[in-house]
Amino acid sequence: MGLVRGRMTLRKKRFWFTLITSVVMIVMFSLITIQSFNYFSQNTIREQARMTAEMLRASLTEQMRTGVIAERETLFKRLRTIPGLVDVRVMRGEPVVHQYGVGTDGEQTKFDMEKRVMATGQWEEAFVQEKDHTIYRITIPYIATSTSSPNCLQCHNVPEGSINGVVTLGFSLDSMQRTELLAIAPLIFLLLVFGVSLGYFLKKLFQPMVTTAEQLKTVVENAETGDFSGRITAASTDEIGEISTHTNILMEALEQSIGKISSRIQSLGEHGRREGDKNNLLAHTVRIVDEMVGATRFKLAVENDLDLDEIYARLRQVLKQHFGLKNFSYYQVDNNGKHLKPVFVEGLSQESELWCDPEILINPEVCRSKRVAACVSSVDNPLICNRFCGNAKGLGEMVHMCIPMMLSGHVGGILQIVLNEDDVDKYTDIEQTAQLYLNQAAPVIEARQLMQSLKNTSMRDPMTGLYNRRFIEDYIENLTAGILRQKTNLGILMCDVDFFKQVNDIHGHDVGDQVIKGLAEILKKAVRTSDLAIRFGGEEFLILLPDTDSEGCMILAERIRLALKENVFQTPQGPLKKTLSVGISVFPKDGNGFWECVKYSDIALYHAKEHGRDQSVMFIEDMRKDKEQY
Repeated sequence: MGLVRGRMTLRKKRFWFTLITSVVMIVMFSLITIQSFNYFSQNTIREQARMTAEMLRASLTEQMRTGVIAERETLFKRLRTIPGLVDVRVMRGEPVVHQYGVGTDGEQTKFDMEKRVMATGQWEEAFVQEKDHTIYRITIPYIATSTSSPNCLQCHNVPEGSINGVVTLGFSLDSMQRTELLAIAPLIFLLLVFGVSLGYFLKKLFQPMVTTAEQLKTVVENAETGDFSGRITAASTDEIGEISTHTNILMEALEQSIGKISSRIQSLGEHGRREGDKNNLLAHTVRIVDEMVGATRFKLAVENDLDLDEIYARLRQVLKQHFGLKNFSYYQVDNNGKHLKPVFVEGLSQESELWCDPEILINPEVCRSKRVAACVSSVDNPLICNRFCGNAKGLGEMVHMCIPMMLSGHVGGILQIVLNEDDVDKYTDIEQTAQLYLNQAAPVIEARQLMQSLKNTSMRDPMTGLYNRRFIEDYIENLTAGILRQKTNLGILMCDVDFFKQVNDIHGHDVGDQVIKGLAEILKKAVRTSDLAIRFGGEEFLILLPDTDSEGCMILAERIRLALKENVFQTPQGPLKKTLSVGISVFPKDGNGFWECVKYSDIALYHAKEHGRDQSVMFIEDMRKDKEQY
C-alpha cells in the first residue's frame, strides 16, 4: 500500500511535465536573451572605450604639438562630463618619464591592472562595484609606432614598439542596466505568456489521456474485485476514444456473461450475496461455483460410502472442516416420523446433551422445523422456537438454524447449526450452502435407508418383527468368529409351542397367529440387547445368547417357558393357555460347528417333547441316536 500511495499519478506527471517544460523554456530563453544583451552591451561599451582612448591620444598629441600639453587636465574634466564616463586617467610610461619627467600625481599607476598593461602592452578590462555602482574599467596601452597618424616617434625619443603609457577609462553601467531591464522585461513577459499558453496547450493535449487512464484504472480495479459495472466516458474521438469504447464493450460482455452465470447458479441454490460480495459479482460467482463443486464432490464421496454411518461421519467432517463450525447437531427421523434420533452433536461437554429440549426425541412434532418442513432460524427472529436451549448452556447468546433434509416429500433429517453472535456475520449464507450439501446427500441417504429397509424386511419376520432364518444365515459367521476369538460361549435355545397344530385346527389360524405374536413379545422382553430372538420357522423360535454358559441358558429358558405358561390368550372361544418346550445347546462346548449345535438344540427339544413337553432340556451326548457328524 505504501508503494501505491507514493506512486506518481498520470495527472501529477502531466502537471509537473507542463510546469517544468514551461519554466525551463522561460529560464532558457531569458538567459539567452540576457546573455545576448550583455554580450552586445559589453562590445558596445568596449568599442566606445577604444574610440575615446584613441581620441584622447590624438588630443594629447595635438596639445603636445601646439605646446599646450600643460592644459591636459582641462581636457580630462571635459571628458568626465560625458554621460556614463566617470573616470579618465593617463599614466606615463618609462620612456616618456625619462624624456619629460614623472608628470602630475594623477599620472601614476594606481591599479594592478594598469601595472600589468604597462608591463605587457595588452589591454585589460574589469567590472567592479564601487559604492552601489557597477563600473566598467578598461586600460588601453599607448604603443609607440611610426606607422600611425600622428607619428609617435616625431615627439617621443623612444624605440619602435615602446609603451609610452596607458589610459584608463571608467564607465558607469547603471544607466545601461536600467536600459537592459527595460529591454528584457517585455521579452520576459512574452516568455511568461508563452509558458502559460504552452502549459494550457499541453493540459488540453494530455487531458483526454489522463481522464481515460484514471477511469480505466478505476474500472480495472473494480473488475479485479468482480465488479464489471464500471464504464469509461470517451474524452476524445481519436485512439484514446477507441480505447474507451472497446473497454466498455469488454466490460459489458463480462458483466452480462458472468452475471448470467451467477444468476443461473443462484437460482439453483438460492444463494444470496454476502455483505462483502454486494458489488463483487466475480467473487460471488466463484464462491457459489466452489460450493457447488464441493457439494458435488461430497455427493460423489457419499455415493461410495458403505452405509449410513459413513455418510453421517462424512457430513460431520464437512461441517467441522469445510465450514469451520463448532456447534451443530443432526437428527434422523425414523421411517414412521414418530421419533427423532440424534446422530451426532458437537459443541457440548456431555455426549447426552442436546442443543434442544429432549422432548423432541419422543415427540418430533414439537420440533418446529420438523413440523413445518422448512428452515427455522433465530437470527432475525430470536423467539421463533421455544425448544432451543442453547442460551442456557453458559456459552453466551446463541442463535440457531434448523435445516430439514427432505426425503421424498417428508422430513428425513434435521441439521441444526448453532452460532454465537460473533459468528453470525461470518456465516451469512451458511443456511444456503449447508442446504446445498444436504440436498446432495439426501438422495444417497434415502437410497441407503431404502436398501436398509428392504434388507431389514427380507431378514425380519413380518408377523412378529423378529429376525428370520435368512438373517441368521448371513450373520452367523461374524457372530461365531467373535465367539471363538474371545473364547467364550454362545447359548442356543430352540423353542417350540406345544400342540400348536391343535390351536390352528380348533381355534383357527387367527388365534394361532395371536399365540405366535404373544410368544414373540415374551421373547423380546426376556432377552438382552445383545441377544438375538429369531423366528426359525412356523411355531419354532431360535434364541442366541452370546457370552452365556449352560446355567444361564437354562435360567432364561425357564423364564420364557413359565412366562408363556402363565400368559392367557383371549380368543373368541374363550381364554387359552399354551406351554412351551425348549431345547438347549452351547457352542462350541457341545459341537465344533454352529449348525451342529443348532441340531443338538433341536434334538434336546424333541427329547423334551417325547418326555412330556412343557420343559427345558439341556443337550447331552447320550441324546444322539447315532454318531453322525452334523
